[in-house]
Amino acid sequence: MENTEKKYELRPLVASDMGAICKIITAIGAKQFKDCFKVEDFKKGGNVEELGFNIVFDIVGIILDNFPRAEEEIQAFLASLTGKKVKEIKEMPFADYGEMIMDVVTKEDFKDFFKRVMKLFNR
Repeated sequence: MENTEKKYELRPLVASDMGAICKIITAIGAKQFKDCFKVEDFKKGGNVEELGFNIVFDIVGIILDNFPRAEEEIQAFLASLTGKKVKEIKEMPFADYGEMIMDVVTKEDFKDFFKRVMKLFNR
């Protein structure tokens, strides 16, 4: 049987993580992230949970499409969240690395952050 135990633990997001998230968004391009939040979807009264789920997948796609632009920022952010060194993040097995990125963007506090952003667009 395959050992699926994670070799890392993600700490909760805190206010000081905003700078790292902003660096990633800036490196990738803020417009691409802005395009995830379609104001008309919120005004139609769509299900916020469903919209949030779709946004998370859009964000994952944007990160993967633009990974080379923000690689250093992403790796530094992952190191910060796990307590690992950037070198350790860079040397992770490919599948584990991808899983870690998914774990971050599907974290409850990460999703909560984007739900709050969505509420701002819905005003």
